[in-house]
Amino acid sequence: MFSRCISNNCIKYFILAFLLVSFHSQAQEVTPQIKQLDEKLRSLDNRNQTDSISYLIDKHLARPNLNQFELQLLYFFKANYYKIIGRSSDAIVYLNKSIVLKGEGKESQKIYNKSLYILSDLFFTQKEYKKAFYYANLCQSKISPTDSPSNYIVLHLIIGYYYYINYDHKKSMEEFLLTERVAKKYNPCKLAEVYVKTARIYSRQNRIEKAKKVITESIRVADSCNDLENKINALRTLREIMVEQGEFEAAHKTFERLDRLVGIEDMKIRNSRIDSFEIANKIKLKEQQNINLKKINESKEERLQKQKIALIASLIGITLLIILLYSIVVLTKKQRSTNETLRLQKEQIEIKNNDLKRLNLLHQKIFTVISHDFKEPITTLKILLDKEDVLKNENKIVSTYVKAIGQQLEQSDAMLTSLLDWAKMELITTQSGYSEIMLYNSISAACKELSHQLKAKNITIDLKVSKGTTVVFNSAVLSIVLRNIINNAIKFSYQDSIITIENNNHEIIVTDFGKGVEQKKIDKLFKQKINPGLGTNLESGFGIGLYLCQELMLKNGGTLAVFNNESAGCTFRIILPK
Repeated sequence: MFSRCISNNCIKYFILAFLLVSFHSQAQEVTPQIKQLDEKLRSLDNRNQTDSISYLIDKHLARPNLNQFELQLLYFFKANYYKIIGRSSDAIVYLNKSIVLKGEGKESQKIYNKSLYILSDLFFTQKEYKKAFYYANLCQSKISPTDSPSNYIVLHLIIGYYYYINYDHKKSMEEFLLTERVAKKYNPCKLAEVYVKTARIYSRQNRIEKAKKVITESIRVADSCNDLENKINALRTLREIMVEQGEFEAAHKTFERLDRLVGIEDMKIRNSRIDSFEIANKIKLKEQQNINLKKINESKEERLQKQKIALIASLIGITLLIILLYSIVVLTKKQRSTNETLRLQKEQIEIKNNDLKRLNLLHQKIFTVISHDFKEPITTLKILLDKEDVLKNENKIVSTYVKAIGQQLEQSDAMLTSLLDWAKMELITTQSGYSEIMLYNSISAACKELSHQLKAKNITIDLKVSKGTTVVFNSAVLSIVLRNIINNAIKFSYQDSIITIENNNHEIIVTDFGKGVEQKKIDKLFKQKINPGLGTNLESGFGIGLYLCQELMLKNGGTLAVFNNESAGCTFRIILPK
């Protein structure tokens, strides 16, 4: 700046006031954290605790998740702090950081323009006039003389002085006259500085009297405003003009006057430097305290971090334990499911093994029957055919033998049919299923198969089943059972008798009026292979048919029942599953 407060307290007050007023204008764009910073900065400023400002700003800068505008504002604060304590280079660094973060918002633009203004002033103070001129040009149109007249005047004095040192006196004078008009209207004390600059141009133009007059006016304004710095500058300029014009005596008197004022200025500067030194020591002490506090905080943070790590490790351990327990439970359930599956598979294997054993037993039974029951009638037939009487072809004897042979062959045919049914049963029980059966048709088919036996005894079938009657059962099994039960009824019925067949719900009832079955054999009839006895025409049996039928019915959810009638004959009940 061209005019500066002599007292360090004055500088500090000006900068902090500028900083706080600048911040206050941004309140609508910042978070509660930055608003809280505003209150603390105001409190520190009121207590004149400049050394705490940097620590407070750094503390806020260290916070995470700052938005772009907040970061721009905090860099601006930091730069102003460095300017207060005379660290211009650091101030320039942070101002450049703040400029880079310029956003599109109105308040961000304001901070950007103020950063440019301070950069211009700092470079001018360091006599880097070209850089000062560059930054002043960037922001001069953004700073209004009504909103900030002092800043406006300073910017145009910097621009005017740049033109002055480059001998563009016309542009320089335009800038100085512009600042003169603004100073007269808004800040008359600034006229002392403006007049000194215009006097230098008048001197270069050899308008000496005009230059002296302007300097005299500058001294008057400086005296009225108690502005010692600009008064000294005015007297120094006046002396230089007098020396240039050869007025050495007047120049000497001016020098004596100037010397006294410079002494006073030097004393104030010395006092200011002493104050600055004290402030610097306080700042260093505060920084050391901050370092110690930082170490303490780091130690606490380290302990907290260790505690956090321990807590996280505990949580991870508990989580892993829960996962392990869950895995054990899941595996246990899976193992139980696997065991259950294996158990069912084992049961199925056992069932299949039992079926294989049963089939093997069946084969043994079949071979036993064939080797004993079937071989005997064939052998008998062979013996009969080998008799000499048959060979002599006597009709009476042959007729008798032929009849015997017929009976033997009929018995063999019945036995073979039973054996085939038995073998067929073993195949169909594991593959077939239930289906809807027309009961009348199924019974008629069985009777048709037995028509020869019915005709031989002239037996009539009284079928009391309606044609529309249906049952749900294994059709192959029902066919075998019906044929065997009806064949058994024919065997034990008398010549010219009747066999009735009827149904009642899930029962098929077959009733004959023949000789019946011995009571002692009824209880064992379905439990084992037992010969029920000879038929009414001396038909023999092998005990396979009824045993076969009961086994078939039981495997398919049904059963057989038999009892002798009170009058004559017996009744078979084929009980189907419901």
